[in-house]
Amino acid sequence: MDIKLEKYLNTVDKHLKPLPASERADIVREIKSSMIEMEQEELSSDAILERLGDPKELARAYLGDLVTNSRGFGWNRFLAACAFYSAVGFSGIIVLPVLAIIAPVFILCGAVTPILGLVKFGALLFFDYDISLISFQLGPITLPPAAGFIYAVIIGVLLVLLGIGAWKLLVLYVRTVALVHKGQNKKKN
Repeated sequence: MDIKLEKYLNTVDKHLKPLPASERADIVREIKSSMIEMEQEELSSDAILERLGDPKELARAYLGDLVTNSRGFGWNRFLAACAFYSAVGFSGIIVLPVLAIIAPVFILCGAVTPILGLVKFGALLFFDYDISLISFQLGPITLPPAAGFIYAVIIGVLLVLLGIGAWKLLVLYVRTVALVHKGQNKKKN
């Protein structure tokens, strides 16, 4: 088996630590047999890894399935439930507010930065007046208005791209959580 696939299995095993060793071994064997079947279908290692997805998410899904499908009480199951719901809850507490704030702020700052560079450069060019409240610094160096405008455009584009990326991550996170929630509701019915 490929080194990449072995690393993937080790990562999944590492994230299944709340489970007893026998259950972890069963899950890893199941994933390994799926990998072998995909190799027999002549899929590359990268294609197999792409199909399986993120190893942390796969382990989290197995933890969630074991927690929701188990009928009896046991400390291992209780600890697995705590680990699963803590990870899901904590990620929601951190990810949603951070991305929801960062995305629009980066986009807004990315739009305003070149405008301020243009205002400073235009004031110096047309009115021979240097607006001291608007300055562009690159480390300890304060840039002149022409270089500051170019710098502002570059930084503005980068901020807009970062904002768009953060927004796409936010939408992806919300869709993923919605799919997981729908999947859990189907299991209950």
